[in-house]
Amino acid sequence: MIAGLALAAGSDDQRNFVASAAPKIDLLGLVAAVVLLATGFINLITAGVARRFVFSTSFMAVLAIKIALFIVMIVVMTWSMRVGAVIRAVVARERVDAVPGAMTRMVRAHIAIVAMGGIALILGTWLMGS
Repeated sequence: MIAGLALAAGSDDQRNFVASAAPKIDLLGLVAAVVLLATGFINLITAGVARRFVFSTSFMAVLAIKIALFIVMIVVMTWSMRVGAVIRAVVARERVDAVPGAMTRMVRAHIAIVAMGGIALILGTWLMGS
């Protein structure tokens, strides 16, 4: 999505990006979310077996934060995908003035998702070491 910011606002390239590349990026994000959920579950089982499923209060607190972050990430991704679908419909009707603003909102959403993912990764590293 950041690549979309490099395109001139309102240009044909930006409209084409929103219409063709953005849905592929959204699909990649969904696949990544499923993989993240699956690997997180596997890591939790692995940590549980190593600890005989006796977790400290701090472990459970960090795990709760990670779960909350994942839920917020999914909500933001869903919102971004809706914006993308609306903007693709608008582009199909040749109303191109809405593309730059929508593109900015979509990029900000993806930046927020990456930031939350980074925090979750750091917390996950802490969990495995605790």
